[in-house]
Amino acid sequence: MTIHPYTLSDDKKNITFSLNLNDFELPPGVHPDSIKEVFVTASFTAWRKKDDFAMQRQEEKNLWTLTKSLDDVDIPGNIGFPEFNFLLFTDSGTAFNIGAKTPVTGSNQSCEEFFDYNFVILKDKNYLSEIKGYGDNLLKILSIKDYDLKNPEAQARISNVRKVPHTNYLWRGYHPYIKSRPAFDTEELRLKLVNKAIKKNKIKSIITLCGNEKPQKGLNEKISRYIRDIQKKGNQLFLDTTYETVYFASDSREYSNTVRQIADFIISHPAPFYIHCRLGSDRTGSMSSILAALCGASWEEIKEDYEMTSKAGFGEFRSARLLEYSYKNLLGMSPSHFQNLQKEVEDYFTERDILSHDQIEKLRNKLINGF
Repeated sequence: MTIHPYTLSDDKKNITFSLNLNDFELPPGVHPDSIKEVFVTASFTAWRKKDDFAMQRQEEKNLWTLTKSLDDVDIPGNIGFPEFNFLLFTDSGTAFNIGAKTPVTGSNQSCEEFFDYNFVILKDKNYLSEIKGYGDNLLKILSIKDYDLKNPEAQARISNVRKVPHTNYLWRGYHPYIKSRPAFDTEELRLKLVNKAIKKNKIKSIITLCGNEKPQKGLNEKISRYIRDIQKKGNQLFLDTTYETVYFASDSREYSNTVRQIADFIISHPAPFYIHCRLGSDRTGSMSSILAALCGASWEEIKEDYEMTSKAGFGEFRSARLLEYSYKNLLGMSPSHFQNLQKEVEDYFTERDILSHDQIEKLRNKLINGF
């Protein structure tokens, strides 16, 4: 038996979410009759409980359903397709989730369309093999023993540090002193390699996209002397943008202000530059891609660079389709459709008075020529 947590209408304009509580093992002591509310929580609800995604109990007592326009849910998760699970509340107020890894009631039952903990909405089932490959290969958490530490490529993979395409003076990577994965045995080494790369590449200015977080002594986090010197010279920019902004609100004032502040900082501070957030994935991936595009990188080059983070071994995967969604919001269509992505991105920012042509030229000179 195959579990179907959703079905698409024949014309693929609507989607119906279905949760049959008989299909899943509920937490100990929870009976189906005690379920008071069920919500679809998803990439398209920012993983929050929203009233317009409340499900209705059907005459078949343990069946809950919700029908929405497919346009309402066409917002991707990390895999590049919409992802969701179910949030349930009992009459006593207990809350729990049912997702793709929730045990089913029969060993012969399964759901084909899933990625990690979430169900995945696919308009085209031909993508099934692709998402299964992602799960098998790119969600692995690697330990120190899995790397050849004498290999520079392995060191770069652990640190997630690399030069941004079509620039000579911009590097991107992991946070240099905050441990996002403190339980991993690679974390101490990862931060050492990040700081080694920053020093080796003679970084003079740093762009931090996750706010001014302070090191925690309990986690043995510390700022290196090299970075402290950068900070003392006033050459570190702290911005606090979000995953939701860079992917789902790229046409917003907050996104534009972030780009403007980064550009102003680069123009007025010494090269080379290092841009990072926590993992060096989402906020870093989005903002470094814009800088790469302004410097002449193609969409194919941007995609390749963006997806390299998924090979860093900390169990996170990002499909370039997620970044493509951000560009669609920004430019009105997929970046793959433009013959000259550099011109399209430049036109977007100049026509809206976010950046001037002169600022963009100075930005390019700094990132390509270093002055």
